Amino acid sequence: MSKFVTVTPMKNEGPFIVEWVAHNLAIGVDLITIFSNDCTDGSDALLDRLDAMGKVRHFDNTARNAAPQRRAYRRFTKMQLAGDDDWVIPIDADEFINVKTGDNTLRALCDAIPQARTISMTWRLFGNAGIKDYADGFLTDQFRMAAPEDTRRPPQAWGLKTMFRRGLWGHIGVHRPKRPTVEPFEDLHWYNGSGKLMPDRYLKGSWRSGPDSLGYDLVQVNHYALKSCESYLVKKARGRAHHDGEALGLEYWTTMNHNAVEDRSIDAIRPRKAAIYDELLSDPELRRLHDACCANHRAAIKDLHNQPDTSALFQNMLATS
Repeated sequence: MSKFVTVTPMKNEGPFIVEWVAHNLAIGVDLITIFSNDCTDGSDALLDRLDAMGKVRHFDNTARNAAPQRRAYRRFTKMQLAGDDDWVIPIDADEFINVKTGDNTLRALCDAIPQARTISMTWRLFGNAGIKDYADGFLTDQFRMAAPEDTRRPPQAWGLKTMFRRGLWGHIGVHRPKRPTVEPFEDLHWYNGSGKLMPDRYLKGSWRSGPDSLGYDLVQVNHYALKSCESYLVKKARGRAHHDGEALGLEYWTTMNHNAVEDRSIDAIRPRKAAIYDELLSDPELRRLHDACCANHRAAIKDLHNQPDTSALFQNMLATS
């Protein structure tokens, strides 16, 4: 039987890793591969412990003069971590796949679209829900306010993430694979999140859904790009894991902060996720490392509050939330 294999670049996501891993295990991911770079918050040690526990495969992806995300994808491909018939799922640490069919697993999603060999899942942007302070709790519990499904702007609101059978594509892209190994287009068996065929214009490129390809009925990707105001300060200081050195500020915050409607659909797997989360943290060493990451996050927040530029950004975020 084919496996579900995720590939993720990651930097300084320490406080949120255990929940994210538990979520992916709860939806049926068979192999979680994480390529971390330049971590300073204890993430690398936590990921090493998860690797030792057999829950993830962790690889140090730190390198000079190389975009971390592209490097991670190239290394993943060369390492043959997925077979030709396996599903490859490029997914970031702030993205949670939300399956809405069957038992809410990836297997149920594939059973709902049995002919699919490529499935694009549309982002649902989740804002900060008015939450100012960082707290150690499930992101999926804290941030339930999102953009409506029909939100066309900003362009990111309909961004795609795509899972695909490894043998059909030659190159992993951030939002969708590239370089198909088959022709014609129909042989890709490419479907959207509602189980409808994707338009053939996607063969030439596109990173987002359109009115003719949007679909949330079977699956969506909950995108928690901001989290709390305080955690966003840390994200700004870190930079984006796959955009080496790219600055973040108030413009990105206001672009991505959507709190128009409540969406609790991801709660369907909460009991399963919570049980896995508790089991993971029953390991004393993982608990120690998780708590250390949370403490480092709090220390970074305290320091950033004392810096004039980030303090001003924080006040501006409060004014726009």
